[in-house]
Amino acid sequence: MRVALVTNIVPPYRVPVYQALAATPGWTLRVFVSADSEFDRSWPVDAGGLDVVRVRNASRRRRVRTRGRANFEQTVTLHVPIGLPTALRRFAPDVVISSELGARTLLALLYCRLARVPLVVWSYHSRVSATAAGAVTRRLRRALLARADAVVGMGSQARAVLADLGVPEDRIFDAPNACDHDAVSKVLAGIDVEARREALSRALGCRPRIALVAGRLVPMKGLAELLRAWPRVPDAVRAGWSLVFVGSGPLADRIAAAEAAAAPGEILHVPALPSRELVGFYAAADLLVFPSLGDPWGLVVNEAFACGRPALCSRLAGCADDLIRPGENGWLFDPTDGDAFARTLEEALVSPDRARLGAGARATAERFRPERMAEGLRRAAGHGLGVGTERA
Repeated sequence: MRVALVTNIVPPYRVPVYQALAATPGWTLRVFVSADSEFDRSWPVDAGGLDVVRVRNASRRRRVRTRGRANFEQTVTLHVPIGLPTALRRFAPDVVISSELGARTLLALLYCRLARVPLVVWSYHSRVSATAAGAVTRRLRRALLARADAVVGMGSQARAVLADLGVPEDRIFDAPNACDHDAVSKVLAGIDVEARREALSRALGCRPRIALVAGRLVPMKGLAELLRAWPRVPDAVRAGWSLVFVGSGPLADRIAAAEAAAAPGEILHVPALPSRELVGFYAAADLLVFPSLGDPWGLVVNEAFACGRPALCSRLAGCADDLIRPGENGWLFDPTDGDAFARTLEEALVSPDRARLGAGARATAERFRPERMAEGLRRAAGHGLGVGTERA
């Protein structure tokens, strides 16, 4: 069976998922992409032996803003893969899986209708990120989803958004996000945690305990909210902690200003690192802070959990409903409530249970592996094939 997976790029964290799909008995998988990478990503491009075809594409950048109290603006790339119908016709797939709800999926739908093959739509939004869509976009999304033979969500919030757009429950399949758990574990096995802590202390001036913030330095990540909440934690509590930001982006200057204004070693910044090197920071950290204002998921939480580190996670992140169990593997908070945010920060910093919560985090990570994500996509494709055959 020929399976076409249509997406924008192949990021490193998706490679294990696509490899698992490609290894499905009876499948011949081809991944169709619009670009090698995005303007705001610094990943190396390695498709891991996958069959990847880049189609002719037109693109432009545009700014979008979410609505509600957690509003933020971001620049995204709109891809229009104008060469997709021709590329699909040459491949002649038995089923098409298309990610997101825009021009890419519209072109995939047109091909599927002409070729009389089923379409699976793969869409993932948090409750907040979904609010960036205006009335016209929401109507387009509803129309695309109504014509899909199966729909894949990525966790509880994504499924709720799809249901709100009118998708019946029996056509929604779950494929929760996953990091490359095996790769993280392999790197982690070679790290001496105490030696790593000492190295960071010498190189950066880190204090004995580290609260790690990993990811792009953009408004969506809730960094401004974190920098406002951090000083509200009592001085005596913060005294033994370093708040370490690892990442790059337009808010780097704001992090630098906060670092300059803070006591030595209290706030530190390291530019973006490859995933393999980032594992060393997870290992040396005591916990992860993820103050997202509305990420569709938040893969850094998966990565921290795989390293046995608990997470202080925003309720607005798409992963919050699926990954975080307060009292078992981390803490939940609302980043838009500064006082409550500061109280939860203090609770996490003084907690005597971080080691137990870290063990719970590692156990949670075991349930969110690439194979589970791939299986959700497989089940949706199988359902689509059954429905598509009936329609034909």
